[in-house]
Amino acid sequence: KGEASLSAFAFMFSEVVDYCLKKANDMQELEERLHELGVPVGMRVLDLYCCRENRNKRETRILPMLNFVAQIVWKQLFGHQADLLKGADHENEYMLNDKTMLVNRFISVPRDYPVNCGAYVAGIVEGVLRSAEFPAAASAHTVDEPGGGTSTTILVRFEESVMARERRLER
Repeated sequence: KGEASLSAFAFMFSEVVDYCLKKANDMQELEERLHELGVPVGMRVLDLYCCRENRNKRETRILPMLNFVAQIVWKQLFGHQADLLKGADHENEYMLNDKTMLVNRFISVPRDYPVNCGAYVAGIVEGVLRSAEFPAAASAHTVDEPGGGTSTTILVRFEESVMARERRLER
């Protein structure tokens, strides 16, 4: 198994954040840059894990694809599974929740930059989904947990073409 040590990952990722921070004018631009860096990683991650899992067929439905991301991909990247939730407001929204987002653990940014480095992971999720022909936009949000603490939720919004395909497959 090819694993990187946590300290090596933390060092490398903190350097990536520092690089993006130097080029960003505000928090939103920093998160956009991290997101942009994550998308091509996600595209490659899908190819890698499909080979590792001996997946010869492509998922055509939203829930099996999201379960693949929340279980297989998340476990390989972060050592545990994410919680998959259905969005209550819109049929095209789903959420992946992680109470211990690794990319937020060892990052220190100035106080005037309340950044969520989960934007990088949102980029990875978006890259995986786009590469699997599920066009979607993913964004990271910090959520206050009951009883204190925070978690990171990746909000995935699928394009209407994906929802139309899903409705056709349900028939």
